[in-house]
Amino acid sequence: MTNLPDFLTHFHHQIGNFWFLIISIIVLGIICFLFIPKTTDLMVNSAAGLAGKYLGRDWRTLAINSSTNNPELLSMLVAFMLGRVGGIANPLGSNFANIYLMFLWAPLLVMAKWLVRGQFSKIARFYRLIIRERRLCLWHILMSVTMFGFATFTYWCMTGVSQFTPLVSDLSLRPGYFFALGSLSCILAIAIFFFFENRLKANRMELFEEIHEERHNPSWSEFLLGTIGLVASCYCLNSFFLAWSDLYSSTLETVFGAATFAGLHYFIGSLITSLPEMIVAIENYERLDAPDLNMAMASASQSNMTNLAIAALGSLLVGIFLMFGQTFQL
Repeated sequence: MTNLPDFLTHFHHQIGNFWFLIISIIVLGIICFLFIPKTTDLMVNSAAGLAGKYLGRDWRTLAINSSTNNPELLSMLVAFMLGRVGGIANPLGSNFANIYLMFLWAPLLVMAKWLVRGQFSKIARFYRLIIRERRLCLWHILMSVTMFGFATFTYWCMTGVSQFTPLVSDLSLRPGYFFALGSLSCILAIAIFFFFENRLKANRMELFEEIHEERHNPSWSEFLLGTIGLVASCYCLNSFFLAWSDLYSSTLETVFGAATFAGLHYFIGSLITSLPEMIVAIENYERLDAPDLNMAMASASQSNMTNLAIAALGSLLVGIFLMFGQTFQL
């Protein structure tokens, strides 16, 4: 799996910068607008069906939004295989990407679609739904921002600086106990999330039980096929920006600082791997009822919590490896 970025770099040297950029744009467009939507649709519907069959109907929302975080997990593990801890920035950065994608861009795209089609009544219904469920919307926004706050602290544990501060060239890797502290921070955030979500379920269980399920097929084979396709698609996307970090390092350093790998993972990789969550959000915003609104907004809140679980695992592993003398780069 680690050979693809090197192959892309070699391919660039053979065909030149112009044609490499053209091919990159075409391939990325196909992956973003064809492969990721198709594999996401297959995976999340199977995950919801399996969760409803084996765990209960109220677990379907979490199953759908957690399964869309597989690309973040893969991106982090691939980075570890490269000897780089900067991959932890991918699930941490997804906490930031999910907020603006799910709460801003997804509803804007849905309303723009209705506007183009002249479906003004749906825009009015969507507005009334948001007003009627404003407390639910506020709950998801507060949970998402809270998870983002813990992700910010975990990023500091990894780098010693804010995620919006360019990383300097002489930045040294933090000791292992800082990574362990970041892992504990993520675990605390997960506990907080489940505490408040259980209270929400106790008051409004119908939000989790009455989501549309006509396409929720409990198929392990479809879940695995969709997961493999989504993971492969997102790995290809990350391979391209890993190659770009090598080919265009001097330019990228002016934006992300010297540690371009971690910066690209936080801002670009996280945006790419958050596309599955955005697809789920758009589909559920369009259904115009409270349970599916809850599902759409959970694409940020529950996904942010799952991202912290991934970051907790990554930080714990790195902390243990560093304490036993393993060497990494940021």
